[in-house]
Amino acid sequence: FWNPDRPGATAPGGHDERRDRAMTNLVASIKDESVDADLRIQLIQDLVDLGGEAMALRLSPVAVASEVDVEVRLEAAEHMGRFNLDDAVNALEAIATDPAVDDKYRLDAASALADSAASPAAIALMQLVTDDGVSEYVRHSAAHALRRVNRDAAAMALRHLANAPLVTSRLRIICAEQLADDSREDAREALWRIVKGVESLMDHHLGIDAAEAMHGVDPDAGVEAYSVLAVDACFHWAGRIEAAYRLGRLGVGDGFDLLSDFACAEGVDDVYGLAALDRLFQLEIESGTLDSED
Repeated sequence: FWNPDRPGATAPGGHDERRDRAMTNLVASIKDESVDADLRIQLIQDLVDLGGEAMALRLSPVAVASEVDVEVRLEAAEHMGRFNLDDAVNALEAIATDPAVDDKYRLDAASALADSAASPAAIALMQLVTDDGVSEYVRHSAAHALRRVNRDAAAMALRHLANAPLVTSRLRIICAEQLADDSREDAREALWRIVKGVESLMDHHLGIDAAEAMHGVDPDAGVEAYSVLAVDACFHWAGRIEAAYRLGRLGVGDGFDLLSDFACAEGVDDVYGLAALDRLFQLEIESGTLDSED
């Protein structure tokens, strides 16, 4: 880096002019797309450490320049925040709400906002949560980040994801479980949507997982969910058998009866009849009504 104190460092106009010109050139280098982004990020860090507020304030054009790599803009905005919070917030908000920016960086910008500007952060994070074009990972992460700035908004975000038809059932179950921390009623409602919407082609594990999550939120509702799945003709036989088995393990007599019925039901493939019989034997052993050696 340029050092005005090194021997032979002379320039017309003296120290201030040389410093100003050096900073101008360095900002130009930071904006130069031909320079590796990681190098420019390191350059920002070093220059702010050396140049302090004077250098940080010169980063404002970098942070708002759409043609600059977004990770460089983020770095510039975060360093600006040490000296000019308003400009930093504006720069981060512009990144967080720009649909042309990659989801990950929008999340990073919104999360950085949460440390200093709760309201803009909440708005940006909720935009990510409700955008069907954003990856599920980012949407879920945004919902969690909302807890740092607005607990009610975070619950609303989790409720949205738990009921969103375009979100995978796996994530909907996870969001519903997390939603239970704020509203057990909303969590139950979201899980019931999954349990009652099961189809024969659906991965039966998802239906069982939804019922298991329901039991964790509300044991009585969980028993009811397992019962619904076990008798649902639209649900995969493997899932119905597992649901009946879970009922039996919870001490519900219907579980034993259903497995017994499944084992000898007409029209059931032998593989499922045998699976039901195997699960019934497991229940008998676990409950102590049948010795494992019998």
